[in-house]
Amino acid sequence: MLGRLQGLIGKEFAQMLRDPVVLFLVFWLTTVEVVMCTMAIGFDVRDLGLGLVDHDRSAASRGLVEEMTAGDSFILRRQFATAREAADELRKGTLHAVVEIPPGFGARVDGGRGAGFGVIVDGSNATVGARARAYIIEMAARFTRGRAMGSMPMSGGVEPSVRVWYNPDLTNTRFSALNMLAQAGFMLAVILPAAGLVREKQNGTLEQIRVTPIRAHELFLGKIIPPILVTLGSVFPSLLVIRLLGVPMAGDLATLFLLEFLFLLSAVSIGVFVATLTSTLQQAMLASFFSLFPLLFLSGSIAPVDSMPRWLQVAAQASPLLHALESVTGVFLKGAGMRELWPHAAALVGISLPLLGGGWLIFRRQW
Repeated sequence: MLGRLQGLIGKEFAQMLRDPVVLFLVFWLTTVEVVMCTMAIGFDVRDLGLGLVDHDRSAASRGLVEEMTAGDSFILRRQFATAREAADELRKGTLHAVVEIPPGFGARVDGGRGAGFGVIVDGSNATVGARARAYIIEMAARFTRGRAMGSMPMSGGVEPSVRVWYNPDLTNTRFSALNMLAQAGFMLAVILPAAGLVREKQNGTLEQIRVTPIRAHELFLGKIIPPILVTLGSVFPSLLVIRLLGVPMAGDLATLFLLEFLFLLSAVSIGVFVATLTSTLQQAMLASFFSLFPLLFLSGSIAPVDSMPRWLQVAAQASPLLHALESVTGVFLKGAGMRELWPHAAALVGISLPLLGGGWLIFRRQW
């Protein structure tokens, strides 16, 4: 028995060591992905986008902004002439907070009197919104202490009037529900076409199909269309669950389904590309999870993308989940339409086309 067991173990090791796909996946998962995910999962929220509307333009208002941007909590993205322009950018998701300093702010501060300023925080991601609000309150208190230690003591402090948009109570339920809507569709859309196409190879039915009148592009489309329709149909029960969880729907369903279609197309293109590079179901599943986990970590659902190193922020733009999450939160919580979300739609198309094109070329050569 020991001799037979030794032979079986040796055979399994030989098969694994001869399989370049498995060896690459083992190397990737234990090295590159460990580094990537460790650096991506950082819960210290920093480098948040800040918009400024300064109606005062005084030394005191500039000092307040310098206090907010001196550390790594906020980055001043842009100054706006009106609050409406800043609110539009907040709705697009390019900013996390907007500070509006009223006229006369500097005169009140210089006179030692209390002064206030307005703040709007994007609360669609409750964790980021809560941190942004806390940072602003802390920085306003620090600015007040700094002025109080100067030559002109203050009888009142500098108080921010903070309003949280899109998720006023800063609960994680809404963001988590929308996050799971995107993640569930993504996993299904990657695994279904990968498993379906590789199963044809492994069972030998692909060889039988080749002798039929079916052409390569017909089979290729036949493996793409059903997973898209199934995962797109699965959105309906998810919408019912999200509704029962109390997540409001501020946008329109047409925009949501168009963006969901583009998102699922990008996910299916990943699954098809994986299937063309693998020959067994085991390889396909390993490769699918190899693509799922880094894209999940880079989506901003676990840790804010702005808190990641710069090279990871660039890499995160290749994650369909990032654009899907921005799209669904934009439609549901912000009431955004294609005017605000078209960059994410364009990114999803840009992800899908090369993968589908590469998958088709490899499949056509194998056919």
